[in-house]
Parts: sequence; C-alpha cells; structure tokens
Amino acid sequence: MTGEPLPDRIVVTTPPSDTAPAGTAPRDPRDVTALIAELGLEEDDAAEPTAVVPAGRLREVGRALRERGFMLMDTVGVDYLAYPERRPARFAVLHNVYHPHDHRRLFLRVWLDDSQPLDSLYPVWKAANYLEREVYDLLGVVFTDHPDLRKILTPDDLEGHPLRKDFPLGETPTLFRDGRFLDPPTFRAGLTGQSRGLTGWRGELRRGQGEDRVPPVMPEGGPK
Repeated sequence: MTGEPLPDRIVVTTPPSDTAPAGTAPRDPRDVTALIAELGLEEDDAAEPTAVVPAGRLREVGRALRERGFMLMDTVGVDYLAYPERRPARFAVLHNVYHPHDHRRLFLRVWLDDSQPLDSLYPVWKAANYLEREVYDLLGVVFTDHPDLRKILTPDDLEGHPLRKDFPLGETPTLFRDGRFLDPPTFRAGLTGQSRGLTGWRGELRRGQGEDRVPPVMPEGGPK
C-alpha cells in the first residue's frame, strides 16, 4: 500500500465540556451564581436563586437579562409588615425570570418602602402588563411608565389593597369585576368538607350528598 507517510505524533483535540474535574461535584448548568456576579448584584438568602436589585437598577438589569434570552414569567408582591424578623423595607416585589433554552431561573427582589414607586418592566417585557397590574391592585405598588395601570381583580370603588397586612379582614362577600360573589363561609365549608360548598362536593375526595358517586378521575378509594 502506498500513500503519505504517517506523522510521528497524532494530536487529538476534544471540545471543552462542563464536566467537573475528578473528585468535585459536577457543575449545575442551571446555576446562576456567576450571572448574579456578572450583573453586579447581591445574592439573596432564599430557597430559590434570588438576587437583590436596587430599585433604580431594575430596568437596566431587566434589559441585560432579556439580551441574554431570559423571559419574564411572573411578578408578585409581599408585605412584610407583620414579619417577625426585620426586613430592609416593608414591601418586596419579586420578578421571576426564566431562560427557556438552558432552564436557568432567577428571582429579582426589589425592596420598597410604603408609597415608593417602582419602574415598570413593560418597556422590557410586555408580559409585565397584567402582572404589575395585579400587584398594584392587591398591594398598592405604583409602577412608573406602565401603559395602563388600573385595577384588575377588585372593584374600582374598593378602598385599600386586600393583600396588605393592615387591610381589615371580615366575613363579607367578595365582589369581583365580572359580577360574581364569593361568600366566605360557604367557600370555606366547601373546602373543609362541612358542606357541598361551591365545589359541588363535600371536600375533594368525599361523596356528594345523597349521590352515590365519586369523582371519575379518582381511583377507587382515592389516590394511592
């Protein structure tokens, strides 16, 4: 057989991998620790990966995450008025962002004093529209530059914001914008199984009153 002479040495190259060196734990591809540091943020002590974002930097951080492929999935607000441990401020707004390709998730926590406004993320993610309206309605957080900041769940003439810890609690029926009423005693009785309630069943797995049947989606005797 004739041909070119074989080289004295063959060099085999392999593409870099995420495999950790021997004796160390493999790197979690969903870890966002490096991303938090890259954005110049402080990592919060929380059950889920969370970064504390100064209120004035929220939109800047949002744009940086959008450029990296992240999407806005949810926005919630929390009132820490009655929390037993001291918090940096009374309110916190958390934005849940997610990367659909590598499945990284990061929560952005912004601390706010009472009546302190927060920049809307609508210019960054249009999904912020209804998410921020809900936080505005239930907690009273005002989002600046939001295109349509108005109530979304409670009637326009309801005074106050129901998820604030100082909102008066009572047993009066709740009126929703579409005209439905929710009667607290009836609803609670349905959940506890004291009566059929609003669900049509005496509790999730109980038989209906006077009807010899069980929900067809449940196996005999309930879930195993």
